[in-house]
Amino acid sequence: MRIPVASPAARRRGARKLAGLISQHRFAVPLMVLLLFVPAFALADSSALVLRGVAGDPEHEQKFEKWTAGTAKALVDKFGFSADRVIVLTDKKTAQAEIQKAFATLKQQLKPLDTFFLFFIGHGSGEDGQYKFNISGPDYTADDYNKLLGTLNVGRIVIVAATPASGASLDKFAGKNRVVITATRSGQEGNDIVFYDYFLEALQGTAADEDKDQKVSVWEAFKYAVAGTERFYKEEGRLATEHPQISDNGTEKTDAKAKEPPLVARSTSFVVDRPIVSSDPKIQTLLNQRKELEQKIEALRINKNSIPAPEYDKQLDELLLQLALKNQEIKQQETQKK
Repeated sequence: MRIPVASPAARRRGARKLAGLISQHRFAVPLMVLLLFVPAFALADSSALVLRGVAGDPEHEQKFEKWTAGTAKALVDKFGFSADRVIVLTDKKTAQAEIQKAFATLKQQLKPLDTFFLFFIGHGSGEDGQYKFNISGPDYTADDYNKLLGTLNVGRIVIVAATPASGASLDKFAGKNRVVITATRSGQEGNDIVFYDYFLEALQGTAADEDKDQKVSVWEAFKYAVAGTERFYKEEGRLATEHPQISDNGTEKTDAKAKEPPLVARSTSFVVDRPIVSSDPKIQTLLNQRKELEQKIEALRINKNSIPAPEYDKQLDELLLQLALKNQEIKQQETQKK
């Protein structure tokens, strides 16, 4: 049976009714965002660079290799990264020249809507507040890596510094559209870390997926790893020598007990979201239009603090209304096709 399609006049009446409901129930907006929001990078891809510095002894060699291999495997096998978009440099291959080559490759790969993940696995130091990651040959500082990161035209950057003293890098790496995770809160916490044992667990398993959406967000992985780290020191009866921190979208560093979950970390998943493709040109056009609206909603939410509250609410209402109508159009078009 053919489903009748609403006339333009009826659709306008429905839109006005929906707009009225939105304005009358302002506190329902967050719920609507939750129901309608889809991560904005479904038309994007992801790349990663995993740097495993010089270990120095067999014990650390074994631990760092476990972390490195486990990370690369999870990115490709579980989260859907293309194998050629996960670059791994280990031990002597972490020399400055090799890192520069890796960034040259990444510069060619990454597009403005993509997400880039940078992992530091190994030893680090933070004397005088200057973070250094121990590589083969002269070490690069956080400033050096920032220069390399500045060559990338990419939407988001996620940095996971799994080293001692990594807290010294927070202020250097923090910035808009960046999430920075460190195993320690300062450059003075220089003992070996266990934080990445649990962060890797979050990547490899399903326990970190709190909202059960079949994805692990950066925020979920961080929270899971912090809980594991705290549990480790409590069970061992030891004074904690590492306090993991996170900086989101240029905000001040915080821990897993933040009252407001960091928006970029919460909305950035390790899963590579592939484009939604339809064989029907009309439906594909509608899908693309919906994606644009979703991207606008996320951008608005990220910049909420820089917009007057009344204007933010007005823009959000309008975008949510447009998104609801677009979903309705897609559903009608799909029904007609059956």
